[in-house]
Amino acid sequence: MLRRLAVATSPIELPSAAQAQAALGPLLDPAHGLASLGPAHGPPAASREPAAAAARSGARPRRGAAPKAVARPSSEPSGPDGPGAADAAAEHGAQDPHLALRAAAAVLAYAQSTQPGGALPVVRLSLYEPSDALGLDEAAVTHLELVETMIGKRRQGSLLEVVDRTATSPGARLLRRWLLFPLVDVAAIRRRQDAVEFLVERSALAGSLHAALREIADLERLGARSTLGVATPRDLGRLRGALVRVPALVTLLHRELASAIELPPLLDVSPLTSPEVAALARRLGEVLVDEPPALLKDGAVIRPGVDPVIDECRRLADGGKSEILAIEAREREVSGIASLKVRYNRVFGYYIEINKSQLGRVPDRYQRKQTIATGERYVTPELTELERKVLSAEDTLAAREAERFAELVREVATQAPALAAAGAALAVLDVCVSLAEVALAHGYVRPLVDDGTTIEISEGRHPVIERLLPSGEFVPNDCRLDPGAEQLLLITGPNMAGKSTYMRQVAQLVVLAQMGSFVPAKAATIGLCDRVFTRVGAADSLSTGDSTFMVEMREAAAILSRATRRSLVVLDEVGRGTSTFDGVSIAWAVCEFLHDAVGARTLFATHYHELVALAESRPRVRNFSVAVREHQGEIAFLRRLVPGGASRSYGIEVARLAGLPRSVVARARQILGRLEGGAGLGASPQLSLMVPVHATPTAVELRLRELDLDRTTPLEALAILTELRLLSS
Repeated sequence: MLRRLAVATSPIELPSAAQAQAALGPLLDPAHGLASLGPAHGPPAASREPAAAAARSGARPRRGAAPKAVARPSSEPSGPDGPGAADAAAEHGAQDPHLALRAAAAVLAYAQSTQPGGALPVVRLSLYEPSDALGLDEAAVTHLELVETMIGKRRQGSLLEVVDRTATSPGARLLRRWLLFPLVDVAAIRRRQDAVEFLVERSALAGSLHAALREIADLERLGARSTLGVATPRDLGRLRGALVRVPALVTLLHRELASAIELPPLLDVSPLTSPEVAALARRLGEVLVDEPPALLKDGAVIRPGVDPVIDECRRLADGGKSEILAIEAREREVSGIASLKVRYNRVFGYYIEINKSQLGRVPDRYQRKQTIATGERYVTPELTELERKVLSAEDTLAAREAERFAELVREVATQAPALAAAGAALAVLDVCVSLAEVALAHGYVRPLVDDGTTIEISEGRHPVIERLLPSGEFVPNDCRLDPGAEQLLLITGPNMAGKSTYMRQVAQLVVLAQMGSFVPAKAATIGLCDRVFTRVGAADSLSTGDSTFMVEMREAAAILSRATRRSLVVLDEVGRGTSTFDGVSIAWAVCEFLHDAVGARTLFATHYHELVALAESRPRVRNFSVAVREHQGEIAFLRRLVPGGASRSYGIEVARLAGLPRSVVARARQILGRLEGGAGLGASPQLSLMVPVHATPTAVELRLRELDLDRTTPLEALAILTELRLLSS
């Protein structure tokens, strides 16, 4: 049992369970509090989750539910050695939630100790359960190019770039989470699908919502900035603008309610209409100016009429013009000096200037300040007081505005939970609108996701590749995977024919379906997967000292040790990084293990055509190949998956298309002809797979055919061996 948690460089003592409960208090998710957390295989999540929380679970994968029975049924195999180390750790954490809460309390205590003067913007803590989401390790995320391409690490060309039409930053963040953490709960998946389908059937509404969402700022982050006390006037101005636009968005959805149509639970926008949100919008509108500055020090933050002190200071900070005019008019009337003027300079401040011709009429209360060529300058107690007020007005104004703005920020911080709930609702709405618009634009359909084990896709398309090709050029393909029948599809065919595209296409459609999206296909049934494993491409790892082949074998080993009957396994060219016999042997053994011991739904692409013989001895292996048309030495890739194995890989033709010099291509064809004809290339310890076939049996073969081994004695066998040696020489 862990007793310490290493944070930074200092070990931290874990508090007891009771101390953790007291420290975390209201931060605990009500559905996953310390008292309610039990063994990993407790009651179904639906029985412990209220309706509102169920709707919210669609917003992000719920990390506290008991693992679903479909995720790892006890009757299903998980390899000869059971689950891997990562799975064991996850299961151990699930069985000891008290330890997780103690660790969370220690982390929060450490974070608070480093920020003694600030508050942590933590709204809720929930227990993270890896089994609550479709397992996608780093290799799968990379190989399937879910968020970035393998080459160049660019977002353009990734699956995320294809499905992301979100209008807000929270929506974009949430869509990424949905894509990286697809669900394994059929009910939660269907809630998401219901929301997307509702918007697909109402394309005009989806377009209007998208336009409205574009005008709404990031409520979650603006609320968090207020909680931290770092919000600027412009931040609160953006928050006010977002809250002001919320009612119009809610009205768009309520128009559908007016027609007696019930909104899907995931499109529940009640957090946007809470009294706290409405009151905050009014408060911000009453206090903030229409165009708040970027920084508080720029001034002019509080609206006129809100604070009398601020209004007075602004008037004085402008030079007290009205007071000066009033003093000037009054002094002219009292003294009878019509030419009397009140003026200001940086040296003397405010003063009264009187011409020489009027000096005899100067009142005794005037104090002479300076003699000038044209007359005298005087001051009065009233002017001195005005000068003091004007000079201090700017400092007073800045301090008072800062005080009132800080009060406003604290008011916003108290509503951070309401803002977080409103922001979460907007993010979910944004993601559903995005997925609906993608489905409408590209002809996606709603897949049937169930607890079965069959994956059946009719005319499936690769969501990324079809977007890169001109409309209608992508060739769709079917797929059927069933652990009880077509469990392992062995795919052979030429290079560049589309094997890798097809396999990744199936995996990406599974990910899309389990994240709640529609999929690019004519129809699709997705039996729930617990994990997606991939072994694609070739790359070494210089930092760890692993060769390309070692990386390949490590990934294959991880798959074989962690895959279950409910997993989807995608393997591309296993064994190609070593000698021919070694590679064939490894690929053959891997296929047998997946078929016999694991039972996972598997797509296995290879150029080792010898593997097609597996279908003769393994009942759930099916051979498929990618069709090619060859005419007068030219090849055309038809991109169509057809039953049966391929006999050639057309590697030389692909090399010619890649631009290899003609002389090299011609020489390669000569060598290939010799190999296919049974001729060797010289002495080599590497055996040839191309065993020559003799049209006429040799004398040794004829003699062997005559033998009756059941009746041959040991002495006769020795004599026969001597005879065979003479025949062979």
